Amino acid sequence: MKNLVGLFIILLSVNLLAQENENNSPFSNFKFGLLAGVNITKFIGGSVLIEGKTNLTSQLNLGVMAGYSNIKKKEGYNVKTYGYIDIDNYQYYVAFSYNVDRIDYDVFPIAISLEYYFTKERFSPYIITEAGYNYYSFHIQESYIVSAAAGNYNTYNELPSEYKNKPPRISEETSYLFGLGIGTNYRLGSRINLDIRYVYKFNKNIVNTNQLLVGINL
Repeated sequence: MKNLVGLFIILLSVNLLAQENENNSPFSNFKFGLLAGVNITKFIGGSVLIEGKTNLTSQLNLGVMAGYSNIKKKEGYNVKTYGYIDIDNYQYYVAFSYNVDRIDYDVFPIAISLEYYFTKERFSPYIITEAGYNYYSFHIQESYIVSAAAGNYNTYNELPSEYKNKPPRISEETSYLFGLGIGTNYRLGSRINLDIRYVYKFNKNIVNTNQLLVGINL
């Protein structure tokens, strides 16, 4: 979060300097945006996004963005497994089962974007594409159930066969992102715009999301 605040201050400072000499030649204009909203899967999670962008042409912008998203993935499967207990030289095996209800991901995306504006009036509709990388961690939401076969056993061989499994491993592989969406800017003043955006995001090894964002750009 401290890094995001630092990025916010840097982008805002550069933006204020760039606005003094705004024109249509490439890389001549700089805009800063701050947006917040939701990620929708089977559940709803929050998002915040900081972005900076510059013009390639009068209608095409190149952007860099970073932020945070909470993404919730529905699972709904049952796990039967065991644990090994060693207390005061007393060893035994415990059979138990639980449901994996969902996985909550804390995602920190970094991406580049291209925005193409159809027109630049008070309402300025555009299409956007994004590509980048997701840094993430996750938390498994579990609910335990009671089973007649669950209990304590003296040896591994005494365990019921369906409980002799290790819990399935949740993927921790690299996650890339690709997004495609639409949006519009609404001019609130000479230097400030309301930005409304919908993006469908493909998140490798996590879950794809529908993202709705609202914010301002300067």
